[in-house]
Amino acid sequence: MQNTVVITGAGISVESGIQPFRGKNGLWNENPTEMATYRNFRTNTSVFLQWYYHRFVSCKDALPNKAHEILAVSNVKLITQNIDNLHHKAAHATDKLIEIHGNINFKRTIQAIDRSELVLAEWNTVDESHLERELFDLFRIRKDGSIDEQNSMRPHILLFDEYYTELYQYSKAQQWLEEASTIIFIGTSNSVGFTYGALQEALFAKKRIMVVDPNPAPSFFQPGVEIIQSTATEFCKMYF
Repeated sequence: MQNTVVITGAGISVESGIQPFRGKNGLWNENPTEMATYRNFRTNTSVFLQWYYHRFVSCKDALPNKAHEILAVSNVKLITQNIDNLHHKAAHATDKLIEIHGNINFKRTIQAIDRSELVLAEWNTVDESHLERELFDLFRIRKDGSIDEQNSMRPHILLFDEYYTELYQYSKAQQWLEEASTIIFIGTSNSVGFTYGALQEALFAKKRIMVVDPNPAPSFFQPGVEIIQSTATEFCKMYF
């Protein structure tokens, strides 16, 4: 597995009860391209933080499923789009794991530029009976909902109107993809810039490309791509 990179999306966590972005009851129904933006964090801070608080609640008690566990034991290089922390819970080696969209369990100051500045978000300390006030305290937001450029904090999550940076280990992810001979996409819809770019680069370099999903996105159906219509767990049991 030394020359293999696995890229996981929301589909791998469905078996753990995590709400996906797309499909029935998906988060797209909540208009995340407007809600999950830095602009919304700045202009509608209370609603933004409450939305992410409820994302945390939906993830906090979820447990990794067999697919997460098999990938962890295999020690494969893994890039996940998921922010749900389940690869960590499965004890995937941290040096073999890149969370390209962040992790909901962490927060950082607005001006942070280095991963050493990440700290636990501690959403679990919030008293829901005073939700807005508690979230403002947790993220150092002023009482009137305005942001302090130097001291306020934000969830460590890549938002829809932001770019990949070294806070998300983007260069390391690119290096892994360049060095890989096999790239396996598991449970991703290929609708964000990172996965689309990874697919195009892999096709150009004539790498082995495998796509694992019960209902693969139409954009994956092209020459040079092996489609495996399977759940993540079924595939991982067979392949790893």
